[in-house]
Amino acid sequence: MLHRKKEVDTTEKHPFIRFLGVICYVTAILYLTEAFFPNATLMIIYSLLGGFLLLCTFPFLPKISRIIVLMLVLFGITCFYLEEIPIQEAVLGFGRNTNLLSLFLLIPLIGTFMTTAGYLESLKRFVQSWENKGGHHPYLISFILTATTGIILNFGSMAIVKKIADQSFTSFREQLLTLTIMRAFGFCMLWSPYFVNVGLVLVVFDLTWVDIGKYGMVLAGVYLILSLLMYKYIAFPDDPIIHMDKKEEGKIQRTSLVPLLRFSIVLIVSSFSIDYMLEVNMLTVVSVVAIVLPFIWALFSKILKSFFQDVLIQVQSSFFSLKNELAIFISAGFFGMAISQTNIGPIMSEFLFRTSLGSVYALTILLVLLTTGLAQIGIHPVIIVIGIGSALSPDKFGVSPEYLAVALLVAWTISTTISPFSGQILMASKLMNRQPSVIIRQNVFFIIIVAAVLTFTLYSFYLFGFI
Repeated sequence: MLHRKKEVDTTEKHPFIRFLGVICYVTAILYLTEAFFPNATLMIIYSLLGGFLLLCTFPFLPKISRIIVLMLVLFGITCFYLEEIPIQEAVLGFGRNTNLLSLFLLIPLIGTFMTTAGYLESLKRFVQSWENKGGHHPYLISFILTATTGIILNFGSMAIVKKIADQSFTSFREQLLTLTIMRAFGFCMLWSPYFVNVGLVLVVFDLTWVDIGKYGMVLAGVYLILSLLMYKYIAFPDDPIIHMDKKEEGKIQRTSLVPLLRFSIVLIVSSFSIDYMLEVNMLTVVSVVAIVLPFIWALFSKILKSFFQDVLIQVQSSFFSLKNELAIFISAGFFGMAISQTNIGPIMSEFLFRTSLGSVYALTILLVLLTTGLAQIGIHPVIIVIGIGSALSPDKFGVSPEYLAVALLVAWTISTTISPFSGQILMASKLMNRQPSVIIRQNVFFIIIVAAVLTFTLYSFYLFGFI
């Protein structure tokens, strides 16, 4: 086992792998440049780079991911060939989801800056100080920390909060705490503009965050209440209480959270302000802000050199860290563009219309079941959202694009909270050192309730004419 870890670490540090990390960021920056200054040549270049990165991921992919990616690419090539699409246009399919990859690559820069600036260390010391003075709510505090920091830090929030919990609380059940953190993460997935699923539905349905944000936040509120109500039903068969040595009184000095709060507020306000003022989608806006704001803040905070060094390390390791996401998102974009060139869209839309018997509520449930079912066999929700989202015609079902967008957000959130292949399940599995199946069994009843309530709540929006 030790030999295997050493082999992986060596691979990650190989010069060519680090070079590929640089290519990832070059691709993202070329996309952002083209988004503000449209240029056909730039579009072709970052699309070709996307295809090159996809090819380079193959040796590192798990078998099931390799099969899925290969099928998506072959299906896309077949569609382009049958529709006689020029090769120059087909190549653009490899760059179709570069906007999503930009989000995956650039949003972590925010977390890197917070670490370099000491903001996350301040947060840890604040929690330690609170615990040292008699605070005894490790699960609630961990839930709140994940639900708030996760809005910006995405997957990184789960590991960060778990680390804070390990170093702060005097006693807790590890599996219970980790599952609580994972469920809190789902709160962010329904509305945060810094999440790839939110950005994806905005692109697929050509919407702004304002169009769906308020509905997502209401559903997130409902999800939050359900999570708190169903907390008492979590019961792992083997989850002993872990006792940590009590910190000596006064040993931990509380540090101010004002710098962290100030940076977070400026980050969020600037993202929404730019989205309002410019004719670009929120996904592009948050990617740009994730690059520009941390560097400006680091400059005025006089930590630019340290931050740049940390960013360089992150850039060089990005390809190996995100190889699965790179493969799935690039191939799904190619697949989605191929579908858009065929008549598959109207056919699929008609099939779903007949299957749901023309019922909007039945369609909503069907989307959730289909996405969740396919996620169980390793088909990433991005593939379903791109495939179904590109195919569905809102007019066919008598609903707005906003309704379908939010329905797919619900489907994505539910499917990834119970899929053995999802990022948060795998992260939670790693944090609690248990098999994904152990977590999924604990989540089944919770997810059934959440799915029923969220789909009914969304349908209620439709019935009362809110969406």
